Order: sequence, then C-alpha cells, then structure tokens
Amino acid sequence: MHRFVCGGFTYRCRVVENPAPLTQPVVVVGGAFQDMYSYRRLEGPWAAAATVISVDLPGSGGADELPGSYGFDFLSCALADLLDRLGLDRVTIFGASYGVPAVYGLAQERPERVARMAGAAPIYPAAGLRALRAMVEGLEAGDTEVYARMSIAALLSPADRAVRNRAVATRLLSRDMGSVAAADIPRHIASTRRVIDWEGLRPGGIEGVPALCFTGEHDSLTLPDLGRAVAATISGSAFTQIREADHLILLERPREMSDLVARFFTDRPLHDLPYLTPLEHPSVPDLAVVG
Repeated sequence: MHRFVCGGFTYRCRVVENPAPLTQPVVVVGGAFQDMYSYRRLEGPWAAAATVISVDLPGSGGADELPGSYGFDFLSCALADLLDRLGLDRVTIFGASYGVPAVYGLAQERPERVARMAGAAPIYPAAGLRALRAMVEGLEAGDTEVYARMSIAALLSPADRAVRNRAVATRLLSRDMGSVAAADIPRHIASTRRVIDWEGLRPGGIEGVPALCFTGEHDSLTLPDLGRAVAATISGSAFTQIREADHLILLERPREMSDLVARFFTDRPLHDLPYLTPLEHPSVPDLAVVG
C-alpha cells in the first residue's frame, strides 16, 4: 500500500502488479461509501491483463477527510497526482458513481493520460437529489436507522422491478449504512453533500478517449437517459445497460460488471452479451448535463 499527500490531504492506494501486462494499468475509483478494497472480488479478470491500482482519494476509505468545500475538481487533481507519483504515463480508468466526476475531469483536462475510461453515470435527477438530501438529514440528526432506510430508498429501485440479488443488496446496504461509526459520520455527510452541490460536467466534453458509460437498466438514482447524455459528451463513446440491475451493480451483478470492464479495457467485443442491452452510440444532445 502507498500513501501520498495532495494539497495537504493524505490519500492511499493498493497496487496489484502484473509482471507481463497486456494493456495499460487499470485505476479503480470507487463510489462514495466504498474504499480501495470494495472491488477486490471483481478484479481477477482485470489483474490477469494489467496491473490494477485501487485508490482511496481524499474523503474516501482510509484517506483523510475532505471538507465539503472541496469539489470534484480537486479529486481530479489528486488522480493526476497519483499517476505522477507512480510514474504512469497512461492508464485505463474505471469509476463508479461518485468516482466518475473525478475520472471525467481527469480525462477532460489530461486526455493524453487516459487510454480508456469506463464507468456508471454520475448525473442525478431532481428526485435523486431529494433522496440524497433525505439521507444527509437523517445522518445529521444522528439517526443511523433513518440513514439506512433513506439509503435503501435512494439507492435501490422500486420492488416491482426485476433485480438480481435484491435481498442480498438490501441486507448489506442496511447493515453498512445502519452501522456507521460516529467518527465516520462527517465523511459520509461531506461526500453526499459534494454530490448534491456538484454543478455538473464542465462544458467542452472529451475528445480522444475511448469510453464506455453504463448503468443498471432499473437504476432510479442515476437514470439511464442521463447516462446516455453523459456518453454523448464523449466523442465516439458507447452506452449500455446491465440487465436486472439498478444502482448497486456491484452487489447485484458483480461478475457481469467485472467481465464488462475487462472486455472493454482489452478491446474485446461487447456485442450480444446476454447481460447487456444493445450498445448505443449517443449523439450530442442539445441540453446542459448538470447534477
């Protein structure tokens, strides 16, 4: 494990070395309530093809707390700092939910450093933002039971939608959110408020970086249509949905997510995979992509 400092805040990463890689190193940036071990059970196919670097950026996992006044631009800078400190000229990057704005910002500012990028959409509709505010309000009141209940309402789709492993995802989410330690409450609040206060993707889009944007087909927090809108800001990108999943793909269809990312990062075909909807190549929409 490595520890580095960016802008006065310590962050850390773990590196799984591949001595004979087939492609560029894979950098994994998890979601708001995840850490650098959250995707360990998915990384086998990634590590078979490349060195895998999982990072706790400031405000996540075991890194320093990051005040809510620091936005995703700072986290993009921390990612660039990570590449510099590890001596990596170009990488492929996977970002999940909260991690995507930081990944997007890096690819937008430093496209020569990003060989490919993949991730779930980071854009939230008004209803999703209201759900996130309800989560914060419960936690600010010190009521972790309310926080867990509001988290389930925000992150899981309605019960009438066909989602794999829904019971498992519900149980794990309830356990993790309902047992947040008092010392970790400020971190959870700051991370969620960072999403709520985010002003959205900066204009200009991304050129020259092959990208795959995806959501669960039943995602009710980051809607598939907003995923298409994000994909449309990235020249030549593709968009798809993982069937029978919502926002918690990691818990619901981990093998499929792992396979999808591994295929994309090693230039293998994505067509006709039974767990995906047909690939789309959205055109640039006449709208502002904001949170």
